[in-house]
Amino acid sequence: MGTDATTAEPVSLQECKVRASLLLKALGSSDASRAASAAERLRVLPGFAGLPLGEVLARKETVRRKHALAVIAREQGHATWAALKEAREGAAGPHRVDFEHLLARVGAAHLNRWFTSYAEAAASLRAHGGFLFPFREQFFVCEASLLEAVGMDPADEDWARMGRDWVSPLDGDARERLARKFARLTPSPSSTPRSSMSADESSQAPGSRSRRSDLKRSYRETPPPMGVYAVRCRANGKVLVGASANVQGMLNRIRFELTTGMDRIPALLEDWNRYGADQFTFEVLDVLKPSEEPGADPKEDLKVLEALWLDRLKPFGEAGYNVQGG
Repeated sequence: MGTDATTAEPVSLQECKVRASLLLKALGSSDASRAASAAERLRVLPGFAGLPLGEVLARKETVRRKHALAVIAREQGHATWAALKEAREGAAGPHRVDFEHLLARVGAAHLNRWFTSYAEAAASLRAHGGFLFPFREQFFVCEASLLEAVGMDPADEDWARMGRDWVSPLDGDARERLARKFARLTPSPSSTPRSSMSADESSQAPGSRSRRSDLKRSYRETPPPMGVYAVRCRANGKVLVGASANVQGMLNRIRFELTTGMDRIPALLEDWNRYGADQFTFEVLDVLKPSEEPGADPKEDLKVLEALWLDRLKPFGEAGYNVQGG
């Protein structure tokens, strides 16, 4: 995850917040070069623009989160944080699409390419084609078969007009037309009349609804652990580091991808095939403790925790499978 350089790719609002947190962390670092790089970035703001680098460093105790957010906004091509936030929150247009609901309808029959950052997803789209969509705080690239499975026409000319990229479309009007078509595929639960249910369905529905409610309540009460994971190759010492809201589930997913030959991380798959499954370990490095603050959003803390482990293990180049700045 890049944090110290301007990127041409639009990133999610959450990732922008994480970058601001990491900028503040770098500014307070005991590493002089890191602190200087962070101070240099602050000079894009009017209040710091005319100051020598040493003076910015001398005033680092006065720098607040709002300043870091403003820096990220400037680096993303917006004059203010408010402007960036408005652009990101309005990116989905008037018609928002519930991709989670759509994916639930087709189950696991389609193997999509999943990414934690938009930049990675966009790179995969350019290299291998497909259709790019957001999903919660992640992104996935699917093939035409998934669109067909949910009832959309992958040959619709609006896909080409928007660049097959839902997050950063070339043509916003084309995405809006497709959003309306998606909306017709996901009717609200209240739109299904009770009279359309068969006698058997009617007799089973209350118990089914009760069971689903119990499962949802149980999940809320005992959610899967969030944390940072590592996949290590014992043969060469290389490591992959990442974070997930369901850390064990992500490790299971990576193991499945490697076993089935999916090349989402080509270098990792290459070593998996070269050394064999027995030479790899799948570890949970750190677990994020649930916040006791009501309504707290742990995603930013998870990103910061991941950044700390990336800084500690430095799994880049010959040392690992992460892409620096990716």
